[in-house]
Amino acid sequence: WKNYISGSGPSPFQSLVTGSSRVQGLTQWLTPDDFDNVVEFQVGPIGGKLVLKASLESIDNNRRIFRFRGGFFLLNAVWGGSIILPYPVPFGLLGDRAVGWLETTGYDEATGFRAALGNKGTRFIFQSKQTVLSTDVVTASTLYTSTAQQETDDEEKQRNQGLTKRAVIICPQQFGGKPGDYTSLMKELRKRGHPVYLARISALDWLSITKSVFTKEYFAGELEPSKTLGFYMDAIDKAVQRISSDTEFAMLSHSIGGWIARGWLGEVASEQTRQRCKSYISLGTPHVAPPKESLVAKVDQTRGLLKYINDRWPGAHFESIDYTCVVSSAVTGKIALNNLDSLLAFASYFALIGKGDVQGDGITPVGGALLEGAKSIILDDDGENPIYHADVLPNPLGSTNAKLVGTSWYADRIDDWIDAL
Repeated sequence: WKNYISGSGPSPFQSLVTGSSRVQGLTQWLTPDDFDNVVEFQVGPIGGKLVLKASLESIDNNRRIFRFRGGFFLLNAVWGGSIILPYPVPFGLLGDRAVGWLETTGYDEATGFRAALGNKGTRFIFQSKQTVLSTDVVTASTLYTSTAQQETDDEEKQRNQGLTKRAVIICPQQFGGKPGDYTSLMKELRKRGHPVYLARISALDWLSITKSVFTKEYFAGELEPSKTLGFYMDAIDKAVQRISSDTEFAMLSHSIGGWIARGWLGEVASEQTRQRCKSYISLGTPHVAPPKESLVAKVDQTRGLLKYINDRWPGAHFESIDYTCVVSSAVTGKIALNNLDSLLAFASYFALIGKGDVQGDGITPVGGALLEGAKSIILDDDGENPIYHADVLPNPLGSTNAKLVGTSWYADRIDDWIDAL
């Protein structure tokens, strides 16, 4: 930090990931306006990319002068995705110290090799390539420079206008329904002619669930959905109210949103409203409770909520509704310390059904995601584009969830299940 503040060296963060033993690749993307650097690195078990964004200030002979605007890390996470973390250097407050230069000291036109010297004394060897910026960096740059906003009622109405296929209510996963969640899914559904209405749930709404932790029903494992998840039921009610009162709709639910939607249909929706619901689709929903005599049954993550629903409205309960359960078999659970996806899957599957060495979407096992009497769609792993449980990591306290850049999830195989709507 002393060298950085005095202007004689890079920041400790930059030094940490750009040391020669840790850099696996360095790419500079040059345009008439931009001078961006993408550093691929590995520091112990942590790998990813550091993206430093800069604007070209001027060119003085062989020296390109630029000003850093900002930056972010793309850290490798789970399910083939990366999360975005801001680069902790306030370039906007640094004034001229955010200005740097790179001077070409040699260039071979035949091979495209270029030798260069940076203003901090770093020496580089580059080779010119005509290519495009990697998809994950483009996506992350867009997300980093924009703020996710919840769709307003007016925007929802405008985007649904003229769409003639069956309306869709989206019931989100745990800690889901926040700004930015399901944006791509909603866009794809509308592209195919379906008006879409998200059950919007804020971080504050989700935190209200903590009130149930201090009740005797919680400790006895006897929680009831309408009391414990009233905020979620209200969100579904509000979404349905935004649809014309005589319009049929489908319920498209994700993760625990699937069994919450079943509870809403059985305990909250009026008979008239339920008759308007013509189809129900769950994506990676853990419908099945653990075996009664198993160790995990005594723990019961839902504290009686799932049992309450399965006891009262088991399987494809309502004859007037077409039920479809969609689940992926992309991840086999294993106790493997060198494979985080398999280890996470084993722990999750075991907690849900008492067996960990089975297939599923990384969170929900195939055997726990299917309802008796419902149609089943199992998305097999094609080896090239595995489908995982979600494209975000839930953030219980944040106003938004953490996007998993590069992760494919159920929305990316929409054509395999959209006819069920």
